[in-house]
Order: sequence, then structure tokens, then C-alpha cells
Amino acid sequence: MNAVILVEPEIPENTGFIARLADNYSTELRIVNPGFQLDEARETATNAQEKLREAKIYERVKEATEGLEQVIGTKPGRGLPVKQFEPRENTSVMIGRESSGLSNEELDLCDAVVHINLPGYSSMNQSHATAIILHELSESRSEALEQEQKEALTEFIGDGKIKDVLLRGSPTQEEFNRLMGEIRDL
Repeated sequence: MNAVILVEPEIPENTGFIARLADNYSTELRIVNPGFQLDEARETATNAQEKLREAKIYERVKEATEGLEQVIGTKPGRGLPVKQFEPRENTSVMIGRESSGLSNEELDLCDAVVHINLPGYSSMNQSHATAIILHELSESRSEALEQEQKEALTEFIGDGKIKDVLLRGSPTQEEFNRLMGEIRDL
């Protein structure tokens, strides 16, 4: 895992809990326009005070995603169930506002969108959702594509949207090799 990006968090306690999660999962914490002073989140951050102090603050979501290899957004009922998503080694997670989640424009900045399957109400508390997503992604790590596989793809189909779409699916090495074989057969 690379980073947790919190977009305009509104409840300090949730941000403190998420700082603890970022610390537990050894991820960077990036916060876009918090609706409060980060000092207000210190009580629930408990032993993750340093993580909270080191959090990078951004004015725009696009700035917060710069330099990250793969960013996945979260939205109830949209995208893949998080249990089915295969993250890359350096996958980052974007978590939306407590009141309204991520906008469509913010989701467009993501490489993929995931959701948590819930039996009842379609969304959940921001810190709870972050905990589930970080746990699921840390459990489902598969072998990421090697650089030479990415270069072979570029040689075969060039740079562009088709390549972006194929890589956005975050294929495992086995899936990639099977896909390349099927493309060659066409």
C-alpha cells in the first residue's frame, strides 16, 4: 500500500482513527482540505501522533494523487467489490467525505473504483470503510506485472488508452500473459 488520501474529511475523530490505520498499514496519509484543524484529531489518533503530524495537506484532489502509481476510489455500489480487486504493489486508496463521498470528477482521477458489499445500508462510517478496504487490499496482493511485461505491452500496442485500460484492470502476471496470447491470436 502506498497512501491513503482523505478527501475533505469532516469529522476529526474519523481522521484520527484513519491516521492509526495508516500507521498500522505503513501507508502515507494525504489529506485534501480538512474541515477542521488536525489537532482536533489527535485524541483518536492515540499512538499515531507522528503519522498525523506527517500527513501531507493538499488543496486539490489532483495534487494529492500526483506521484502515485495506482489510485483506487471508493463509492457504494460502483466498481468492483473490494474482495475481487487485485491491487498492485503500490496501490493507494482515495476515501471520500463523510457526508457525500467522492464526486464523479474525483473518481475520474482514479485508476479503478471499488466498493464494500453491504447487506443493508449502502455506505458506512469513513474510518470503518477505510479499515475494511486496507485489510482486504493487504490480504489480496498478487504478483504485479514486471517492468518487462509493461514494456512488451507498449511495444505490441503502443502507448495510449488501450494500454491504460488494460493496466487499469490490474491484471495478475498470469492474466496478462493469457491476454497477450489472445490478442496475438486475433
